[in-house]
Amino acid sequence: MKFRNILGFMSIFLILLSCSTAGISKKDREMLETEAFSVLNEALQDSDYFVRSRAVSAMRDIADPSFVPELIETLYDPDDIVVMKAARALGTIGDTTAIPDLEFTLAFDPNFTAQKASAVALYRLGRKEEALEFIKIGLADESSYNRDMMLNELTFARSDDFIPMYIDMLKDSNGSVRDDAINAISLRNAKEAVPHLMEALTDSFLLIRADAVVAISELGDESQLREAMNITQQEIKKVENGDLENVIEFDEYKLEAYKLLLAGTLLVELQDTTYISYLYDLSTGSTTPTSMVATIFLAHWGDEYAVQMVNDFLDHEEINVRNAVVEVVGDIDQDWAWQLLLRATQDPDDEVRETATRFLQFYDEKEVKEILINLLNDPNPNIKIETALSLNELGDKNGVYILQPLLLVEDWYVKIAAARAILLILEN
Repeated sequence: MKFRNILGFMSIFLILLSCSTAGISKKDREMLETEAFSVLNEALQDSDYFVRSRAVSAMRDIADPSFVPELIETLYDPDDIVVMKAARALGTIGDTTAIPDLEFTLAFDPNFTAQKASAVALYRLGRKEEALEFIKIGLADESSYNRDMMLNELTFARSDDFIPMYIDMLKDSNGSVRDDAINAISLRNAKEAVPHLMEALTDSFLLIRADAVVAISELGDESQLREAMNITQQEIKKVENGDLENVIEFDEYKLEAYKLLLAGTLLVELQDTTYISYLYDLSTGSTTPTSMVATIFLAHWGDEYAVQMVNDFLDHEEINVRNAVVEVVGDIDQDWAWQLLLRATQDPDDEVRETATRFLQFYDEKEVKEILINLLNDPNPNIKIETALSLNELGDKNGVYILQPLLLVEDWYVKIAAARAILLILEN
């Protein structure tokens, strides 16, 4: 280890030691909060709309009532994306003093982007009747783009009230709308929608069928999943036999992905080895998206050789391959998965390390915490931020001290991300 790295590690060690068991003092908390709030409020005045947009998104995540006056003022921002995000933030915070300005935005803002967000925010603040009137019109708009935007906006309400609307949109004439309806149902964990998702298994788009399989595997019980797999097997046989009457935009790659999803779901979710030889054949080929996914399915099932092959993917020369493996493995709750993520934190690429760090928050292991503490010394500020947030999820708030200097850098995106992280860590 080089001398400067030893000094860097020791400085972090001393900081953490000085505030370890005692937690964060009231004085430090107030100082950090003041500095972080100042960064976000200052960012709202920046001439770059993207900076303002990032700041408003951070305010929504933090949902502190003190942001309300600034957010109300931001409803009159010249950029419609910034206005949309301000409306979402006000709906999340739940302060009814924002109602008059949200109503004004809904009635007079010329951009549908801002109107839809204001409608959902008003619904969350108790003005359900007037909000529903706009929402229903939006979902019935002749433009599929507007219908899709309205549907996606409803997910920000985080309310089960809209589940019947999501189910209705499964029958929309536009494929993107139907697909987003499936995603909305999954986000709400709407188990009552599973019978309706069965109909999506015969959709004219193969990728929508695939998304329905994923949703049913998450929401359905074993009998429903088995029924879905039987339907999927029958549909695949039809396509393989050339029956494309109900299939739009068919190509071989989509069929392969569709079949791979069936094989992997049967193996992992139902311990059904019907297609296991097919998965092994795919996994032994050259490194492609399908071979990688097949190998990960086998590893998730418990094949030790497949686990080693997945680890070997982390040595691939392509950054996209390494990052894709980390993204998929991060959702697997098994020991080999978090051990792979620990390896990925040593990757030479910043994006791979950042992705691995973000997923480690879900693994409450001593070794994970030790690695995360070391990562606070990473030269990439985004990795410091992700590390502090992951440590916070694992019960250690002391990474907040490492973030304080990032509030002073010139890069607005780093400053906003650091301020957001500091306030989220101090929240509890």
